[in-house]
Amino acid sequence: MRTGRRTMGSLLVAYGILGIALMVLTAWIGLDVTFRVERLATDADATLAAAARSTDAAAAAFTNIDASLSEAETSSNTAAALARDASATLDALASAMGLSVFGAQPLLPLAAEFTTSADQAAELAETLDAVAGSLSDTRTDVSPIGPQLKLLSDGLGDLSDSSDGTSAPSLRLAVALILAWLTLPAIGSLVGGVLLLRMRPAETAA
Repeated sequence: MRTGRRTMGSLLVAYGILGIALMVLTAWIGLDVTFRVERLATDADATLAAAARSTDAAAAAFTNIDASLSEAETSSNTAAALARDASATLDALASAMGLSVFGAQPLLPLAAEFTTSADQAAELAETLDAVAGSLSDTRTDVSPIGPQLKLLSDGLGDLSDSSDGTSAPSLRLAVALILAWLTLPAIGSLVGGVLLLRMRPAETAA
């Protein structure tokens, strides 16, 4: 009976010591994992916040580009209209140079120069029209980029707000519960084993 009691006590003590050792190992691993998760969560939050700021700046830049392209398109259209008006005026002057004075046309040599200038003004107007059209096409291609980048920036900001390290407290709680689950039986077995080993034979028989 005494041998059986000592065997049972020894087993309980061994189980308790093993449980405490397992608890210490679990605590060391769990705390290390928790600290890693907290650091990664902080780094991820900072990275997402930086990405949101950069994307927002890019969205603002594309918005400014769209405004600049709009102004350039308006200016090109205005310049094209002015060039066409100048071409028409030069054509009229070229026609006026054919004025006959007593059967002579003293200004006729100037008509060719006005005609050349009128043609150049007309070509300039066509070039400006082409530039305005190209700017309009570019605006069509660029204009959706700004709002899309803004939406992406908002999404990154929301993701950054949601990734604020709230998972770390939950992980710490889980580690604490696991440690409690391992510690209580281990301590109970150790205490019970020690008491059982110290118990007198008479007390055991009783």
